[in-house]
Amino acid sequence: MRRSTLLVTALLLVAMSTGGAQATAVVTPVQPDNPFVGVIRNYTARDVEVPSLNSMGTITVPAKGWVEYRVWSEHFNFIGYVDGQPFHCEKVQVDPDKYQLFCKSYDFVVEIRKEEPRAPSKKLKKRIKKRKASLPVEQDVG
Repeated sequence: MRRSTLLVTALLLVAMSTGGAQATAVVTPVQPDNPFVGVIRNYTARDVEVPSLNSMGTITVPAKGWVEYRVWSEHFNFIGYVDGQPFHCEKVQVDPDKYQLFCKSYDFVVEIRKEEPRAPSKKLKKRIKKRKASLPVEQDVG
């Protein structure tokens, strides 16, 4: 179960056990103490902007660079923007301490790569048929 679901369930059980009608609890989602930490790597030649999930800010991933990114949910949609237009979309699932990178363990890694253009198809040259050279005919000199 998700952490926030467990917290809401626990608060409701406490509210019911303390008197029911008199106990009214305002349930607000509480973020866990330890967020999940991951890495966003950008392999393109453009700066990619990513909206922060826990504030109203925007994080800029530099071209050919990387940043650490913190999230509080185990599943999230990652959308990177270039010039205000969606550039990279990915659904990310967090696996705690699964990825080893830069001598640290991270919970997720998102790699932004540009789509490689297809290689142009090579046109095959027509095969040139070679004729066998005919032997020179000896002529009589006399």
